[in-house]
Amino acid sequence: MKDNDYEIIDSIAPDDRAWQEWKTLVEDEGWTSDDLSVLTLTPSLPTTRIVLARKSSDKSFIGTVIWNEYDNIAFIGFYLLRPEYRGKGIGSLIWERAIRRMPKNYTIALRAVPSMAERYKSKDTPVEGAALRCYEMDNETLAQVAKAHASKEHNVKMVNELNPTEYEQLEQFCFSVVGRDRSHFLRQFHELPFTYATALFDDDGKIIAYAAVCPTSHSHRHLFKLAPLYASSADEAFAVILPLIKKVGSLHADARFLFHVLDGTIGSKVLPPIFTSVNIPSKYSGVTLFSKEYHNPIDNQRLFIAHNNSGHYDA
Repeated sequence: MKDNDYEIIDSIAPDDRAWQEWKTLVEDEGWTSDDLSVLTLTPSLPTTRIVLARKSSDKSFIGTVIWNEYDNIAFIGFYLLRPEYRGKGIGSLIWERAIRRMPKNYTIALRAVPSMAERYKSKDTPVEGAALRCYEMDNETLAQVAKAHASKEHNVKMVNELNPTEYEQLEQFCFSVVGRDRSHFLRQFHELPFTYATALFDDDGKIIAYAAVCPTSHSHRHLFKLAPLYASSADEAFAVILPLIKKVGSLHADARFLFHVLDGTIGSKVLPPIFTSVNIPSKYSGVTLFSKEYHNPIDNQRLFIAHNNSGHYDA
């Protein structure tokens, strides 16, 4: 590429070829937090903002910064360049341009992979939040763990089987956990053909837990990110995910599940000892960074697994 053979633009159509090039690169990088729902919904979400660098000559993808604006947050989901363009100064140009475009009164937030955390902290996002730790296990192991910790029969329904009144109750339940309204985003998430979600009802017909699962990484890997998982106890948490384990297992016998557990949550207290008991190690996968102090209204006592979806951040 000639030194001047690139252009930087601030918007593209949802069907622009750059989105497919971006999706492929994300999957090649192995960023499993960014599941297929993120990669599918981001191009068309009204909250999505982009700065894109591409070659002037053939319009091929060079790099991008992508963020979403909602709830007085500018959540940076992606800062990514093709490997051959890294270290050439283009990344700094698109990053600075993106930061200038973000509303000055918003809190900038991002998840930093370990290798990039110090760089991000030294510039625009110096405030460190919770760390993220990843656990991976096969379908059979997870099914055994779930059955061992879901102590009794439960009334669990697939979200796509809820009637309108029950779905409205689900939205209210999620709002009570998160403290912010994600209902519009969740409807789009649930309508995707490859996402599956469940709700757990108590004896009075009240929703007390919610979970979802979505493919992540290249499709041939049969990896599934289990998120979110909102519940008050291990019993509820494992009961609500049992149908999801069964569903995914029916699709791919060799499926593997990823849990991204956030420090400071009930999940970070309850899940590690259970996973350790079946010899599942954790991997430090990232840290949350902010431009200034941010008080998240989410109820950490019901947060087993954050949705961890840049389309509408929960925690």
